[in-house]
Amino acid sequence: MSSSEHERTATTAAIILAGGAASRMGGQDKTRLPIAGATALERVLRVAPADRRIVVGPGGTDGDALAARHDARFVLEDPPRSGPLAALGRGIAALEDADPSTTVLVLGGDMPMLRRETLTALAATSRAGQKVTALTAEDGRLQFLCAAWPLARLRRALADVENPGGGWADLSLRRLYARLEDDELVSHRASGAEGADIDTPDALEQVRRAAGPRIALAQIEVSEDYGTTAGIVRRAVADAAAAGARLVLLPEATLTPFGTDLRAAAEAHHEEFAQLIQELATDHGLVVVAGSFTPADGARVHNTLIARGPRSSPGSGAQSDPGSRVEGGDGGVGSVCAEYRKIHLFDAYGVRESDTVAPGDQLITLDLDGARLGLATCYDVRFPEQFAALARRGAHAVLLPMAWGDGPTKSEQLRLLVGARALDSTAVVLAADQAPPPGHCGRTPRGIGQSAVVGPLGEIRQELGREPGMLLVDLDLAEIESAREALPVLTHAVELPRP
Repeated sequence: MSSSEHERTATTAAIILAGGAASRMGGQDKTRLPIAGATALERVLRVAPADRRIVVGPGGTDGDALAARHDARFVLEDPPRSGPLAALGRGIAALEDADPSTTVLVLGGDMPMLRRETLTALAATSRAGQKVTALTAEDGRLQFLCAAWPLARLRRALADVENPGGGWADLSLRRLYARLEDDELVSHRASGAEGADIDTPDALEQVRRAAGPRIALAQIEVSEDYGTTAGIVRRAVADAAAAGARLVLLPEATLTPFGTDLRAAAEAHHEEFAQLIQELATDHGLVVVAGSFTPADGARVHNTLIARGPRSSPGSGAQSDPGSRVEGGDGGVGSVCAEYRKIHLFDAYGVRESDTVAPGDQLITLDLDGARLGLATCYDVRFPEQFAALARRGAHAVLLPMAWGDGPTKSEQLRLLVGARALDSTAVVLAADQAPPPGHCGRTPRGIGQSAVVGPLGEIRQELGREPGMLLVDLDLAEIESAREALPVLTHAVELPRP
């Protein structure tokens, strides 16, 4: 399909207002301020679920790169600095060839905490009811620059409020929304900091405190051939880095699948695998977390989750013990060398993991971009105490690599368990499963897919099917804090007497 055909057949378009310097921000372009590893504008661009993206504002030094990375087009206000309504009119003019049934997301380039699933819901609600659907911030404020409009209705509203001499210079967005009847506007309540915009230095500081890292969940198929898997891992990490991830989570048993000689694989390839993970972390400037196996007592192994970040220079303050923290700010991701040994072993459904795997006994957390991340593995998800304990150690999210065993009701159990563990800990649960090989059968766990992002109140936000794929999530620490205030299960829990 040609680019012109693509533009005419787009069903969702995004107009992002990024008008340059802001007086209340000391003349800074607030859309280019760094927020947890990316500028505010880039964070909006990468979550906008649109076929076309129009940025109204100066391209600046990063415009060409942003346009190429996010398939976006930059246009300038005409005349410059004539206000947000005039900028919106300029964006609509850039959609002159769009299908009238297009849904338009009207977004602010200074709203860095927007979530893709929220914007998708706004667009779907607008399209289904042919209404304007706008985000409402937690303080009840309607966000004019986070709304979905039917294109035809937006054009009519703009025509109704146009200045007598033409154009919309010096007119406010409030006039546009005032043209709507009560039954034409639907609101969608924001959670956490997703409704925040950067209007003042205080607002910027609040957003930076709330903005956690971008995490990629890589659902891959693990081959019995180490070289094949290594190639798959390389591509997955590169894809995650290209998407702006600060951490990529690979499945349990990425080194070699269950059903193979785990001890032989650990002795032959673990060191090589750990070196590969370290190399990829350093080359791409992110943290890589992946499932491996390390030698244990006798012929057994530990089911070991390894976490590696870029190597830092001497004196950087990075830790190297198993409980190390990842130290990273807007300037880059800090070093890490941490390992978690799976505590709960899968002796269930006719499988005996403990025959070949020795259990671990330590809880591990990592710190990245102001967020604390707990580590758990697959069968651990059936034990709520572990997730609550990680949360009491400050974990905002739990990384959960898996090689989930297939079978009757196992898919339903997985959905139930990840939601329940999120509720138990009021933490985000990030579950990355193996993609099962086509035609795989038998009791050996090889994954069922269903990698998922689960919110702190148990709702599944994103989920994959059985095929390989990737999920991306930007952690909102304010949302997790709000969940813990609303549902204080961590402080209400009491130790019950044992029989």
